[in-house]
Amino acid sequence: MLKLYKLLSAKYKWYSAITVFLTLVQVAAFLVIPILIGNIVGFIAAKTQIPAGTPAIPVEVEILKIKFTFANLDEATKSLSIWFVIFLVIGTISSLLASVAASYISNAGARDIRQKLWEHLGRLSEKDIETFSHAKILTRFTIDINRIQIGLMSFLRTMIIGPCNLIFGLVFGLLTDLNLSIVFGVMIPVLGLTMIISGAVIAPLFKKEQKNYDDINNESQESILGAKVIKSYNLEHLQNTKFEKANLSWKQVSKKSWSSFNSTFNFINLFANLAVAFILFVVGKNAHLTAKDPITFSKVIANATTFVNYVMFITIGVVMSSFVIFNMFRARVSSKRIMDIMNTTPDIAHVVSDNKVTDGLIEFDHVSFRYYDHSEKNVLEDVTFSVKPGEVLGIIGPTGSGKSTIAKLMNLDFQTIYGTVKIDGNDIKTIDTYSLRKNVSHVYQTPLILSGTIASNLNLANPDADLGMMENAAKNACAFEYINRFEKKFDHEVVQKGANLSGGQKQRLAIAQGIIKRPKILILDDSTSALDAKTEAQVRKNIREEFKKEKITTVIIAQKISSIIDADNILVLEHGKIIGQGKHEELLKTNNVYREIALSQLGGEDV
Repeated sequence: MLKLYKLLSAKYKWYSAITVFLTLVQVAAFLVIPILIGNIVGFIAAKTQIPAGTPAIPVEVEILKIKFTFANLDEATKSLSIWFVIFLVIGTISSLLASVAASYISNAGARDIRQKLWEHLGRLSEKDIETFSHAKILTRFTIDINRIQIGLMSFLRTMIIGPCNLIFGLVFGLLTDLNLSIVFGVMIPVLGLTMIISGAVIAPLFKKEQKNYDDINNESQESILGAKVIKSYNLEHLQNTKFEKANLSWKQVSKKSWSSFNSTFNFINLFANLAVAFILFVVGKNAHLTAKDPITFSKVIANATTFVNYVMFITIGVVMSSFVIFNMFRARVSSKRIMDIMNTTPDIAHVVSDNKVTDGLIEFDHVSFRYYDHSEKNVLEDVTFSVKPGEVLGIIGPTGSGKSTIAKLMNLDFQTIYGTVKIDGNDIKTIDTYSLRKNVSHVYQTPLILSGTIASNLNLANPDADLGMMENAAKNACAFEYINRFEKKFDHEVVQKGANLSGGQKQRLAIAQGIIKRPKILILDDSTSALDAKTEAQVRKNIREEFKKEKITTVIIAQKISSIIDADNILVLEHGKIIGQGKHEELLKTNNVYREIALSQLGGEDV
């Protein structure tokens, strides 16, 4: 929790200090009030014991070891009543201000932590993010940060009020009446033992509860994303059963943790009331023996009233401390889960250097790669090739042969294990990150279209793009025709993931994003799979014409030979190795795998 608190800005730490000060003022003011109330009640009780016409009796009051003398009971009652109102107003105002400040800090702090978590996730590589499931990341952004927000509030307010009420209530009770304080000898150990047992029971339950939340999110996400498959195979009952199991598990753990907490609270409340009943019984039984005159009687009543108030202070302190422990345990578990992400060092560092992407020369020098250290085999094995600026490289091979992995290494989504990937003669790991992201466009087979408009999605690739640039990119991607049919054209609303666009429309919009970026290197990773052969051929032709003068380097990864038939060089991959390299006509003669693919797709006569 303290590690997360350090993430807050200096402004909020300053506000925190003010909140703590106001809370201490509140506690101090309210701790004095029981003494004032006790004496006021005692004086009123004493006046009922004084016969009419009795001369005024001077009254001496001791508050926090400071003695005050009044001419009579009326003056003492009036003066202490005024001080009671003053302390009550001070305590109430400071409590209100402290609550407002703590609420502001906890809300703003939660917002800042969420923002820092988001920014840190943005710096992590795909490999880093894969170590956490989407469900776990979602839980951290929602439930975990919400619990940290509650924890911050407890840290700034309840954590101070509870222990202060407990400690100073005990001290003031001892100063009020040492004889009655024997109650504390039983009360404090019993309440302390109750808190220890409660903490030991509840703490492990919170960890289980957070895991249950992850399971619920995971099942929800799986059911939503896989809705089509679930309905196609009539798996609704199976998914319902899996979700019900996760939900029931959470319910049982949550019920147990709250039951434990409520049992602790009820036991503390019961024990405190028994202590108060015992005190009143003792005072009531012995009052006639100790109170020999009205003034002495008023002191007995005052001490009893004050002492009972401090017993309640101690009880409130214990209850609030239990709330603190409850919330801080939950916040501690949540903060650890968030720090697990924040402490993850990015696998791929953000680089600021003079090495820029200038021409688009790509070189792979004996590159081998595996996604996980524990994997038995490499996904790529000793891959070597080069692509000159302005050339078109085609990559083809069976599923799982490593085609998309090459694209990810070109884009530095992952780093090589062995060998070197170079762009314009520089190791890709040393190239300025901003220059790399700006000059390499990677268009995926399944494009991620964000909610907004067609224009806003194009602006993601190039924030400076005007309407003319958007129209040009759309025409080259063969997307202008369908965009122009929309009533609002480029202002047409797009829902999340582009669900209101067809597969082909999304792919063409994604290609338009790649074009409008005006990159030095354009990677089309099976990104025309949803297009018909005529449209696909037109897109390739348009890209060649559009970037003829700029000499853009194009890498086309495909399952279909028609997508790469015109490439300047074609790589044939199998099991992560290059088993053939050359132009289409050359590979037909020299490479059996390529020829078999061509025969199966184009037919004998076309080949």
